[in-house]
Amino acid sequence: MIGQLRHILSSSTNLHTELLLFLGLLLLVLLQAFLEKSKKSRQIILIAAEVLVLGTLCCTDDKNTSVSFLFNGLLEINPLITLAKQLVLVATLIVFAHIHVLKYDYRSEALILIVGISFGLCFLVMANHILSMFISMEMVSLCSYVLVAFRKKATNLEAGIKYLIFGATASAFMLFGGSLLFGMTGTMQFNEMSRLVEQGSNALGLVQVALFMTLAGPLFKLAAVPFHLWAPDVYESTPTPLISFLAIAPKIGGLFMIFKLLEIVPKDHSLLLSLLIILSILVGNFAALSQKQAKRMMGYSGIAQAGFILIGMLNSENVGIQASVFYLSVYVFTNTGAFLLIDMLKQLSGSNKFKSFSGLGQEHILIALLGFVLMVSLTGLPPTGGFMSKFLVFTSLWEKYSLNSSPILLTVLLFGLVNTAISLYYYFKIPYYMFVKKANEDVHTGNKPSVASVFLLVFLCIVVVALFFNPEWVQNRF
Repeated sequence: MIGQLRHILSSSTNLHTELLLFLGLLLLVLLQAFLEKSKKSRQIILIAAEVLVLGTLCCTDDKNTSVSFLFNGLLEINPLITLAKQLVLVATLIVFAHIHVLKYDYRSEALILIVGISFGLCFLVMANHILSMFISMEMVSLCSYVLVAFRKKATNLEAGIKYLIFGATASAFMLFGGSLLFGMTGTMQFNEMSRLVEQGSNALGLVQVALFMTLAGPLFKLAAVPFHLWAPDVYESTPTPLISFLAIAPKIGGLFMIFKLLEIVPKDHSLLLSLLIILSILVGNFAALSQKQAKRMMGYSGIAQAGFILIGMLNSENVGIQASVFYLSVYVFTNTGAFLLIDMLKQLSGSNKFKSFSGLGQEHILIALLGFVLMVSLTGLPPTGGFMSKFLVFTSLWEKYSLNSSPILLTVLLFGLVNTAISLYYYFKIPYYMFVKKANEDVHTGNKPSVASVFLLVFLCIVVVALFFNPEWVQNRF
């Protein structure tokens, strides 16, 4: 008993980030309960949330260089997981800054839900057990469903119900697959499963079916095919700062779960992963081509980006994992920047439709140039971090192909390169309408974005370009 208590206390000392977020959540709830329901009170809670996330980010320990397991193997910590937590906190901080600089007046509950999702994601990336994965993923999911339906408009409620139905289905698949893996191995810990699967007498096909079912939850978070159907409607109807957060933060948790689950079955997953990658890129890219509304286009392109992120997983060596994590790191800054840009353009034009952006580049040259940089990065062209991230995932794939000359790997490589070129068409719609199309006289009647919002956009663009010249800023952290 005393030994167990010592183990719990010892494990708890490694959870600085989560303890700070938990205490901060309590403080925010108390502030929300006791302050008057006024705009000033909501601003105080927003500033408190920003200080909380910034303080937690500064206190997140990245000096731990070893791998260790907490709470009898329920959780795992290592430098890569620490980086994942930092990415979650950075995404949260940018979204709070987005809300702040564009002067949104959201109810305090929405801000608390965002911190709650970050709290759940910090546990999700550490999960080393089916139950810890399920509980932390459900915490993230439940907060996300509420956040989507937060405005109580018909479109939000419809998107929230769709999100809930697909999420519940993915969770059911994940839990059933996890129970099958438990039945085959007799353990729920991922690191133990990877050892026992090889020693057991279970048919490989059955193990892979169980693995694919368990992957349903993480693939849903990543918005990858076939668990992507919620994305376009949720992206279109959810307020822009909130969807900016939901478009990237859950992807971090999903990708790190996929790392761990793929290690359970130490066989070649090239065929399964390649199909997921090709279908995600195909569906996302070709559906995005025909969109006339920027947020819906970002929804479909997010499905395609999930496919590109997964390319690194085809190479199970460190180089592949590092490439996917670098891709995700750049995507945090680029994607949040793109949503901030779309929100600023909506302020100017009053709409998210591409047509309404016509001529804005001639009136607001700095915003247009910054938008051009972000679209170049999303496409994957130099000199931006987007180019470096695609270069790294394709290089890791080429290294894998050089070793085994698998035709499916070559197919994914060529398919990815062709689709990178195709994505030019829809990402460059925004610069095209801003710079080339002439404005209608009666459309640009909105307010000018604040100076602070322009500074935030400049900062995000500087980071995106800096990661092209200094990718080791991320790579040296794990």
